[in-house]
Amino acid sequence: MFMPDDLSAPRLEAGLKVTGAARYAADLRVEGLLHAALVAATIPSGRVLGVDATRARRLPGFIDIMTHENAPRVARPGFLIPLQDPRVHFAGQPVALVVAGTPHQAALAAAAVEVCYEEWAAVTSIGQSHGTAFAPATAGLVATDSRRGDPERAIAEAEQVLVRRYTTAANNHHPIEPHSVMACWDQGRLTVRTTTQAVFAHRNAIAACFGLPVERVRVVCEYLGGGFGTKGGAWFSGLTLGIMAARHAGRPVKLELTRAQMFTMVGRRQETIQQVKLAATRQGRLTAIRQDTVAQTSTYADYADPTGTLARLLYACPNVATSHRLVRVNAPQPNPMRAPGEGPGSFALESALDELAEALGIDPVELRCRNFADHDQHAGLPWSSNGLLACYRAGADAFGWARRPRACASLRAGRHLLGWGMASACYPVYRMASEADVRIHRDASILVRCGTQDMGTGTITVLGQLAAAALGVRLTSVRVEIGDTLLPEGPYSGGSHATASFAPAVEEAALSLRQHLIGLAVADPLSPLYGLAANEVAIADGYVKSIAGNRSEPLAELAARLAPDGLVASARAAPDPKPRHSSYGFGAVFAEVRVDPELGEVRVARLTAAYAAGRILNPLLARSQFVGGLVGGIGMALHEATLMDERLGRILDDSLSGYLIPTHADMPCFDIHLLEEVDPHLASGVKGIGMLGTVGTAAAIANAVFHATGRRLRDLPMRPEHLLGPAAP
Repeated sequence: MFMPDDLSAPRLEAGLKVTGAARYAADLRVEGLLHAALVAATIPSGRVLGVDATRARRLPGFIDIMTHENAPRVARPGFLIPLQDPRVHFAGQPVALVVAGTPHQAALAAAAVEVCYEEWAAVTSIGQSHGTAFAPATAGLVATDSRRGDPERAIAEAEQVLVRRYTTAANNHHPIEPHSVMACWDQGRLTVRTTTQAVFAHRNAIAACFGLPVERVRVVCEYLGGGFGTKGGAWFSGLTLGIMAARHAGRPVKLELTRAQMFTMVGRRQETIQQVKLAATRQGRLTAIRQDTVAQTSTYADYADPTGTLARLLYACPNVATSHRLVRVNAPQPNPMRAPGEGPGSFALESALDELAEALGIDPVELRCRNFADHDQHAGLPWSSNGLLACYRAGADAFGWARRPRACASLRAGRHLLGWGMASACYPVYRMASEADVRIHRDASILVRCGTQDMGTGTITVLGQLAAAALGVRLTSVRVEIGDTLLPEGPYSGGSHATASFAPAVEEAALSLRQHLIGLAVADPLSPLYGLAANEVAIADGYVKSIAGNRSEPLAELAARLAPDGLVASARAAPDPKPRHSSYGFGAVFAEVRVDPELGEVRVARLTAAYAAGRILNPLLARSQFVGGLVGGIGMALHEATLMDERLGRILDDSLSGYLIPTHADMPCFDIHLLEEVDPHLASGVKGIGMLGTVGTAAAIANAVFHATGRRLRDLPMRPEHLLGPAAP
């Protein structure tokens, strides 16, 4: 297949974004548009007794107010839909919505609304739950619990046993672009322009919620300013409020969330308490693993991250058990956040592996190599491919791991302590059905259409590259349309689904179109390729040419002569419902930290990471994805924690000045290695990479902090005060 010279092409839409020409959901306007603002509950549990909008009604621009008493009634397909009843589940829950002429007028009117409550007793933290944990139906997409062998007996008989408790804080997604929705009803049809990671999934949920045929609902999201999971299912409650307001007002309505509302309205990574038990021989062979998680969910819905899944399969071990339990808390509902489950779960598992290596006197990389799993023992399937050992070698060599001294606190740079740590990374390959079509116009320009969306990761560019490569044209001649349910149905952007799902469909459509064009050429007496067999003809560099190289014709001339109205090919690709192999992306992360022994400040100096993640379609974009994942791991390790006043049930750090995230000053030197990996068992050979970069990163940093200081920190985030206080055993 022809591969264009610009394999690492920059984003097709880059110019539009940097010049401000790209129009995001909140930028859009329509005639007669009204604006909505939310009134949020100030109590964590109870019910609304009354809403007084007297002062709000006197303000300029006020149009109307919507409460649980007058809001349109809708179906509830598995989501909390506000304003359907007076119940309050958490502080920050919408209890009213004001509609006004401008955003400023709506905000002022919402602030003037007075709400009277009956307050009930609340549980605002896992610590207040008093043993009420329960088993959810599933943990993410997998079974709640797992067991093979007899872990308890293996632990009782083991030569070396490690039992540790690890915790991770609640984290909030904070993409640059806040959530917004603009809803327009027109004669029973609904058009929704919104910030969504799933135009088709949201269309289907909206149709079910409002009792509409799906063909009467259109969802559009041309540009998306980041998501990380927050613009998926969790946004549905806010999305429906905008739609309800438009129906109630009888005019188009736009609702935009404030940064503070993003702490309560659109999900978060759940807080976890994890207990890990490891049993091993003195030679470092794992004989048992137990990983048990207790996590927070809301009072109105269940959600469990698959925190223990890596323990089930990452290492060879005959006796493994994992469990997931939930505690109901009067707090916002958690939902997937980048590397859901595997991110916090890898912190506990990979920290425990490091502690085991220290106890046994074995190098951490060597310990992991000794326990390499040559197949997926949990599923009982062979790997479709597994480059983990190669990642250890490549990462260790690039990092200089062989020079790492065994003793803690033995490396210094001036007054700072240096530490080196590492961890494994692993994330499953997910795919869903996807459709796409590829069209060639008479001037040989190409149009790719797929109803997926681009969170800013490069989806538009990769869609164009796939078609350009298959059709032998330059990327500059390709245009891409995405983000609209009027297009062929594409995948959602989450769980590293998107590229692995649409790549086979786009390639199949483009190759079908290619074969059609070649067939036209060899059958046309006016073509210099007339009479050749189809397998003797190729398309490359914008020409239809014989493989022998003695005949050719510009593709544009062929298209203009034989397809003046254009040609289109469509395809649908779907995953095998009964896969015969277990498919994962793998990696190894190596971290160097600098610790100020007097101030307790930790800085990540460099991160070296090697990944075996299938076919890399665009190395430039892939590296950007991995850097983004690593930055998320830095935030999880050192900065991010959503803090709640347990007495009031209110979030304290609901701004970007209070909620700490990594900034440019926190960025280390990134050294990313993308290992060549051909996976013949995957369609198009593609593994998703969006999540993989976050997995293991927090553990690698924590392990480096231990190597620098000799202090083991088992609670995230690791803040300076944790290094200045008494050491944990």
